[in-house]
Amino acid sequence: MTRGAWTIAVTGASLLLALCAVRAARAQDATPAPEAPPTVTAPARPEGIRWASSSGRDCHVFHGRRMCEGPRRVPLLDGEALAHAESLGLIGGGVARAATAAAPPSRWVDAARTAGAAAPEDLLWPVPEGRLWRGYGPRQGFRRTRHGLVRTRRRHMHQGVDIGARQGSVIVAVADGLVAYSDNGMSGYGNAVLLVHADGAVSMYAHCYETYVLPGQLVRRGQVIAAVGQTGIAHGAHLHFEYRERGQTVDPYRRFTSIPELPPLSSSSHRSRDSLPPGSEAEPDVGEVPAAPPAEPPSDTDHDAEP
Repeated sequence: MTRGAWTIAVTGASLLLALCAVRAARAQDATPAPEAPPTVTAPARPEGIRWASSSGRDCHVFHGRRMCEGPRRVPLLDGEALAHAESLGLIGGGVARAATAAAPPSRWVDAARTAGAAAPEDLLWPVPEGRLWRGYGPRQGFRRTRHGLVRTRRRHMHQGVDIGARQGSVIVAVADGLVAYSDNGMSGYGNAVLLVHADGAVSMYAHCYETYVLPGQLVRRGQVIAAVGQTGIAHGAHLHFEYRERGQTVDPYRRFTSIPELPPLSSSSHRSRDSLPPGSEAEPDVGEVPAAPPAEPPSDTDHDAEP
């Protein structure tokens, strides 16, 4: 090959490489950048709430296990709100059982409809910052021994879904509803809220750190009603959510919308409140939600009580 021909060949190859580089750069510019994961924006926690009296952690023995229902942190029910709740029969120890053992009384359903509640077609994810811990259905039973947890032959029916989140994360109503219950008198559930919906269904939000709504109040879909905690029989901060139709629990998972795609909870060490000796945990000041590390799903599945 002559010197001139060699020069022409090298020049042509250089131009071809340059053309390929330009095309690759244009293709890269045309490729859309991957979308960033959606940012979870939680509603603000209500302020200025007047709190009802509390007897502290309210610890006792339940089915051979030491448990603490409190501290009770629920809004004070008085004045016109109290009179309205009394007119609907939402005062007394039998309210929670009436709302969960069978179809709720028709006057509660009618009150929800009259106040403008829409019948739910689907359900919001109740903890915007929460991850699913455990689903609905039968689970392996365990019992505690000096060697740790041991599997048993008994199967435990988990009546709802557990959603883990940091203590103080807000809980929102899955649909419009009438507040039938907002207190901590259901053994094992701690601070809890029960909503009666316009189609007669009932949703339960249990183990709350605190609740923000009053019996007889109409709440809207997405409204903040409580904060995630670990009151009652709870191994770590989470929401135990149940959905009932005609008194029977149903699996709500397929009806949830907008389930956030969040990274797994960190593996920070966590010590259950149930393992603390009496008097070792100071009760926080009213108006503050103490920070707590995210907890891991518990291995003990037999921890939820009956209302």
